[in-house]
Amino acid sequence: MQRKALLATAAVLAGYAAAVLGLWLPPGAPLRGAGGALVPSPFLTGIVPVLFGAFLLAGLTYGFAARKLSGTEDVTAAVTESVRSMAGYIVMMFVAAQVIALFTWSNVGVLIAVKAAALFDALGMTGFGAIVVFVLLTCCLNFFIISGSALWSLIAPVFIPAFMLLGMSPALSQAAFGIGDSTTGALTPMNPYLFLVLALLQQYEPEARLGTLIARLAVFVVPFLAVWLAVLAL
Repeated sequence: MQRKALLATAAVLAGYAAAVLGLWLPPGAPLRGAGGALVPSPFLTGIVPVLFGAFLLAGLTYGFAARKLSGTEDVTAAVTESVRSMAGYIVMMFVAAQVIALFTWSNVGVLIAVKAAALFDALGMTGFGAIVVFVLLTCCLNFFIISGSALWSLIAPVFIPAFMLLGMSPALSQAAFGIGDSTTGALTPMNPYLFLVLALLQQYEPEARLGTLIARLAVFVVPFLAVWLAVLAL
């Protein structure tokens, strides 16, 4: 049943992709840009609804083909369950949006950025040393704010301008943030996926506890941090 459902889903997605590409690639297609250009074009600017349609078709096709869904009520229940699992993320992003709006309105972010740049300059950390400090700070904050996008939304308005005042590009700041975020993200008890991994581990080691899992994951933090910083330095 599941194999047939997967085959049906693949066939529907293939037909959908063919239809979308047919509306974009041929000369004179309606999804081409001005003068018949492929880039930029309405296809690229509207890629979000295009992807939404693909995921929606895939989910509905598989659900009905595998008999996981039997009607609109089941579809509504499945969507509601998915949104329920994102409730924490939505709340965090709401708070982050308010903080960013407050920073923009009050210019506190600019003030902190200027002060941070002056502090780094006074300490003599105007190059890679400042990036290392930023990575370590991200590693620490990652224990309290598990959502990477929410954490980035909170610290980016401060550190990107500060590092730009020191002559470093925003791309470098984002790369440094990615290092800190990925290094300690698996260790925080606030990470819901940590408990999922623990449940899988207990299938093989029933006596395993959360501390057991964190202890085993902790050995990877320093090597990962060292390797990623070395790559960034190069």
